[in-house]
Amino acid sequence: MDVSSLPIPPGLRDALRRRGVERLYPPQEAAVRAGILEGANVVMTTATASGKTLLAEVAAVKTALEGRMAVFTVPLKALAYEKQLHFSYYGDLVDVAVSTGEYDSDDAWLHKYDVVITTYEKLDSLLRHRPSWLNKVGLIALDEIHYVGDPKRGPVLESIAAKVKYLGLKAQIVALSATIGNPEALAKWLGARLVKSDWRPVPLMEGVYADGAIQYADGSVRHIPKGADPEVALALDAVENGGQALVFVNSRSATVSTARRIAEAVAAGGRRLIDPEAAADLAAKVEEAAASKIIGRELAEVVARGVAFHNAGLELELRRIVEEGFRKGVIKVVVSTTTLAAGVNLPARRVVIAELRRYDPLTGVEEIPVMEYRQMAGRAGRPGLDPYGEAVAIASSEREAEYIMERYIKGAIEPVRSQLFSDVNLRSHLLGVVGSGYANTEDEIVDYLSATLAYIQLGPAAMSIARSKAERALDQLVAWGFLEKAGGAYHATPLGRLVSRLYVDPETAATYIDLLKAMRGDSPVAYIYIVAASPEVPKIWRGRLDKKIAAEIARSFPDLPLDEEDDEFRQTVKTVQMLWEWANEAPEDKIYEKYGVGPGDVRVYADLFEWLGTAASKLAAAVGLPQRAEGALRATYRVVYGVREELLELVVNLRGVGRVRARTLYQAGYRTLADVARAKPADIARLPGFGERLAASVVEQARAALDQKGIARWAR
Repeated sequence: MDVSSLPIPPGLRDALRRRGVERLYPPQEAAVRAGILEGANVVMTTATASGKTLLAEVAAVKTALEGRMAVFTVPLKALAYEKQLHFSYYGDLVDVAVSTGEYDSDDAWLHKYDVVITTYEKLDSLLRHRPSWLNKVGLIALDEIHYVGDPKRGPVLESIAAKVKYLGLKAQIVALSATIGNPEALAKWLGARLVKSDWRPVPLMEGVYADGAIQYADGSVRHIPKGADPEVALALDAVENGGQALVFVNSRSATVSTARRIAEAVAAGGRRLIDPEAAADLAAKVEEAAASKIIGRELAEVVARGVAFHNAGLELELRRIVEEGFRKGVIKVVVSTTTLAAGVNLPARRVVIAELRRYDPLTGVEEIPVMEYRQMAGRAGRPGLDPYGEAVAIASSEREAEYIMERYIKGAIEPVRSQLFSDVNLRSHLLGVVGSGYANTEDEIVDYLSATLAYIQLGPAAMSIARSKAERALDQLVAWGFLEKAGGAYHATPLGRLVSRLYVDPETAATYIDLLKAMRGDSPVAYIYIVAASPEVPKIWRGRLDKKIAAEIARSFPDLPLDEEDDEFRQTVKTVQMLWEWANEAPEDKIYEKYGVGPGDVRVYADLFEWLGTAASKLAAAVGLPQRAEGALRATYRVVYGVREELLELVVNLRGVGRVRARTLYQAGYRTLADVARAKPADIARLPGFGERLAASVVEQARAALDQKGIARWAR
């Protein structure tokens, strides 16, 4: 199908041609025939790189050009900003906004935009707030819809669909995925037409490597020169044959050690395998951009040899440098955890899956699902560059190779199963349902639940099971004081409405309130402990327990049975230790060496504290503890910015001034906003880390902040 025949405005057609799109791929054509450009609900389950995302973008832009808004939702913040880049290709046709945080906001400003890109959680939060601009929405794209089976994100996706139905939004739903085991069930649930295709622009060869050879699914065999280990041999073979390789391993430490071994092998192959000058330039960029000099050196050493590692410990800027270097061909091999498999568009000639098992702290060693294998394998093959793509799983024996072939390569993807009716998920979403006014009586709540995938998958007993589970969840919400029941109807209390707006798990909110009430004294360490008590905050295993920190926490909560021998308490204390050191301006390298926490991880903790710590502060105020509210907020922002208390006023109020520049200002005598406001920009420009433009901006910001009546000295 030619682009000229599409039912889209001429300007959009021209934008596609500028991107080099003249004809549609077969799956795209099937989606057009299914009505994706004419308002029909569509589920597209087609192979990676088959063009489903492009077509969803076209549908979104077309919707905007017709006078309605489009919402594009993704599972990860990083994907939201990548999606924003994709929409920039359409030039001035649409105004695009990204909204991924601040759950206690209806983001009324979004009404000015044509396309809004969000995460699942942010969109569900917006639907709870029910801003007036929702009535303008004409299309909702649900990217990576297979996440509906995820224990955490799945219920959020279901809640989005159910709320859309309950609001009566006349919005087209476009759901996308490359890996769904039961797409027919999802299409039925969403009232959508199904477009299902295995077609790929680059043929995919799947195989298993064992004892020096790849056995492909079609029966053919490729012998690989043996190296020190299979990952090295397979990656080096791909590079020697003019390709690139993605190597997936199951731990962060393995990304570094494997990248080093491959880098040594590439270097031994000589200058012919890489462009040494370009690699050296890229390595220099890595060292310059790295917040942790240790990680920067580790990464730069392998990048200089055309190899990189990629994991959640890297800050976003380093990940961007690695990804861009790989796209340009400067980096030949990237060794990654599944951070790259979760939707980042980074294909390679050969994908190597080193391990099909992983360790889970709760269940021990377990096999990854077939769906996850397919997500990784789908990255194989660069359209326009490779004649084929290869996905190769590594086996330790012939027997294991046979198992991998049958289970992962020839086996079916697992069907998606809803996770909404687990107790923790149902409580959270029912509080949102009642608190936002979607339903109040048990009958209305069950009717609301009937719009979810969970209800449909329960079969004939759905109504009785849903009612029973809902009753139990509602009773618990009443016991926590978030709901009250009167005359057969449930209503959210003021506290319950606050919890719903904050988008905090009700059990976490109840725990925060109990801890805030039980706390003695005003220790910032204790406030950090309260926030870190949430299951949302990752816990640390590494490092020795600081008994002084543990004792300070125990003194702050004398009525709680806190025991240093309890594993859960020990892990939470270690997490508090790390965050307290960060809040006292410990360098990134010290945090990394002591706890194995990289700058990327620190950013995750900062984001979580900005959400959960702010929530704890608002909960304290709501239950009549204003001093606790202030203390929690101070401790929160110390973690968010990684500063001692005397720098809070500077870092919170001055954009572009982080912990390092704030300390520089403080030591130079600019200790308050008033000091900065009185300064001459030229004087600040002479300080390390400041130039003329930033200095002028900082002085202007300080003056503007002081002009605002009633501004808190350290808080926005």
